[in-house]
Amino acid sequence: MTEENNIKPAYRNLGYEIEDGVCWLTIDNEPMRNALTDQIQQDLLSAFQTINQDRAIRAVVLTGVGRKAFCSGGDISIFAKLDRVGQWNFMKNRGAEICRIIENLDKPVIAMVNGLCYAGGLELALCCDIVYAAETATFGLLEGRLGILPGWGGTVRLPRAISPRRAKEMIMTAEKITAAEALELGLVNKIFPPENLKSETQALLQRMKKVGPLAIQGCKTVINTTLNVESMDNAMGVERGAIMWLSATNDAKEGVMAWIQKRDPVFKGN
Repeated sequence: MTEENNIKPAYRNLGYEIEDGVCWLTIDNEPMRNALTDQIQQDLLSAFQTINQDRAIRAVVLTGVGRKAFCSGGDISIFAKLDRVGQWNFMKNRGAEICRIIENLDKPVIAMVNGLCYAGGLELALCCDIVYAAETATFGLLEGRLGILPGWGGTVRLPRAISPRRAKEMIMTAEKITAAEALELGLVNKIFPPENLKSETQALLQRMKKVGPLAIQGCKTVINTTLNVESMDNAMGVERGAIMWLSATNDAKEGVMAWIQKRDPVFKGN
């Protein structure tokens, strides 16, 4: 399924639009502050599986409809209907699987956080490669208020994104923090006035176009693979393998030739 044939999946509460090689995914459940209903979770899984197979898509932007909420988390009403086995399957095969796919997707995923970003919503953002946020956005892992903990990777990824002690404080008190605090902690890359958020995200995408898509894929793979590898030699081995693979691609040859000819490269992702 590619941009060229103009075929795209249709979802009831998930916007799926492709524009200039970028897939814009918009969680559309405004009455519930863009909470992840069972159907939306299934649609997100399907959407990211489709994106993963579509080489015409070079980047993904994940956001929520409106300006009030990026995503308020999972639909809590689902939990009461599940027994222990059902909860295990639901946590592992839905939210956790969505997060795993985002984290390992071979193209960059940008979270455009336009409002509140709580619980499962923050867990989604934690899996993205870059987070741009509105100055009015707020963040928090609030599951402790339900007597549970973040089950889609929040207790694992937040301490890797910020100080472990600060992450413990946030999680153990179900604290909400502002966009400015999130920026200071390194939880988000940049914050902007709400009316500028999309245009700044589009500007980021334009800057990324100057870099070969296979190079971005290689960088993401190396960073994710080696982030927690203790041996520097082992990590450097992964990096060398990636650059040897990239050096043989047409994009690498085009990049070198464009530099010699003093022109902008035309990368094709091969």
